[in-house]
Amino acid sequence: MNETSVSPRRPLWRRVLRWVLPALALVCSLALAYGSYLLASYSWDQVVSYESPYTSMTGADFSGVRPSLSEPVPGATPRRTVLVLIDGLRDDASRTMASISGLRARGADVRLTAPQPSLSYPTWTTIMSGAPPQISGVTTNWFEGPVAVETLLDVAAGSGRTVAVSGPADLDDMFRASEVATASALIEWDYEGYRSAEVVDNALALDEGLGGADFLFVLLPDVDNAGHSFGGASAEYAEVVAKVDADLTRLIGGLDDGETVFVVLPDHGHIDTGGHGGWEEPVIRTFAAIAGPGVKPGVSEAQLADIAPTVAVLAGMQAPLQATGTAIDAVLADTNGSARDAEFVRGAGISLSYVRKVLGDDGLKGVESISAPADLAKLRADADSARLADERDVRRPLGLGIYAAIAVLLAVIGITSWRALVAALAGTAAYAAAYNALFFGLHRLQWSLSAFNDEAMLEAFFNQRMLEAALSGLLACVVAGLVYVALRPEPRGPDSGYAAEWLALGGATVLLAQAVLLGQVGGYLWRWGAEVAWILPNMREAFKYDLDLIQMTALGAAAVAGPFITLAIGRLHPKTRNRTP
Repeated sequence: MNETSVSPRRPLWRRVLRWVLPALALVCSLALAYGSYLLASYSWDQVVSYESPYTSMTGADFSGVRPSLSEPVPGATPRRTVLVLIDGLRDDASRTMASISGLRARGADVRLTAPQPSLSYPTWTTIMSGAPPQISGVTTNWFEGPVAVETLLDVAAGSGRTVAVSGPADLDDMFRASEVATASALIEWDYEGYRSAEVVDNALALDEGLGGADFLFVLLPDVDNAGHSFGGASAEYAEVVAKVDADLTRLIGGLDDGETVFVVLPDHGHIDTGGHGGWEEPVIRTFAAIAGPGVKPGVSEAQLADIAPTVAVLAGMQAPLQATGTAIDAVLADTNGSARDAEFVRGAGISLSYVRKVLGDDGLKGVESISAPADLAKLRADADSARLADERDVRRPLGLGIYAAIAVLLAVIGITSWRALVAALAGTAAYAAAYNALFFGLHRLQWSLSAFNDEAMLEAFFNQRMLEAALSGLLACVVAGLVYVALRPEPRGPDSGYAAEWLALGGATVLLAQAVLLGQVGGYLWRWGAEVAWILPNMREAFKYDLDLIQMTALGAAAVAGPFITLAIGRLHPKTRNRTP
């Protein structure tokens, strides 16, 4: 009989166990892959379909019922106000625009921070309502309106002001613009042509038709289109910015009567290569240029949610009811009668209502007075921290259980074969190096929603990540097989009766790579949980969590093919070929 056909004699239980191990590794790997797929789908849907528990807050229990919008704010001057939103305009690009520089020179330059996710619908809603995504419930551009929180359009119309709106038809879907406004001109979004000139023409015509609108909202879409198509650092982007500058100059010149308040700002910026939604500085560090009666010149910093309350005080009307932002005092030259006081009282009531929603009545114990607007943000932040701490205590056993399972896996592989454990760890390291080299190095991506540039690219983006994870998993098996050979002075090949061991090595390597990812998933689940019920998670962490789950899903394919790669290495490597036990 040929030597290569001789099999070592082992007890029956060991011979059976040898084949159980690769089968068990495959089953566990596929179970993790399927579970990861289900959890990724669930967690993504939790953010997209988030139902805010805060949209019905009124603050009435703490600050009294807000006076009817039809009642003038005592002592306030009802100033004509023009709010211009330039979609996707970066702060650095705005500083090349003569129109905005002119407003800054005679007014306020406010450095703003946009909330996460920094997508258009969520940030539009934040600007118009003073309510960030966690409060408004508008978390993505897949949101189907109208929004459930009160907006500046609602307040202005309810206050008896004549309201004009010019911009994309999305404003109708989100804010019922044609229904709420006195007059509106809404056009379909055009990703190919330049539409801002038409939007400005329509705005000027609406204003003339109304004999001077009291509140005019204009949204210019073209800069965002250029950002997506060419990137925020491109010459094409700068060219569109210059065209919008000319049209904005025309708009301001046509509306400025010396008594009009102008507020010009973007919803978000763009990364250099195009895209937004994430946390990058060019995306979330934006601005507002504010000029006109009641505006104090200077430079200040604020949140995007502070714009709506500030506009309301300058216009001499109530702020949107659910706004958690607060009027920017550094921008206000005066209190506009009792408009600023009314805004502070409203904001205090909403903040106390928020604390009650988050912590219950016990959360209000010890709150005796609120002396400044900054106290409101601290109240809400402290409530968030307290509830998160309690929930993390409850979830701690889950996290510890995940880490214990990983430890058991390492022990099982190590007890079975320390060489297999070392080889599988080397393969896992190779997996991490290969996947991250592709993600961060080749593609220059970050853990950010800005990565896929446009919502239409989402499926392709995730599919590519899955393909690269599967290929990296196969590379991990190659490395594990080679290391395993190197660790044995006289390595024994599959043809010597060790086929099961070589198959198990591939399965153990993929399973260990999944286990490392599972550890990171466990950390996220401890911090934030899978359900999004009352607070939005840190979006950078959430995006990484989704990518980890997607990798675990894709590694299911490597779990099927990987064992055959290690088996092939065992069969074809020169050191194992024709090797007898």
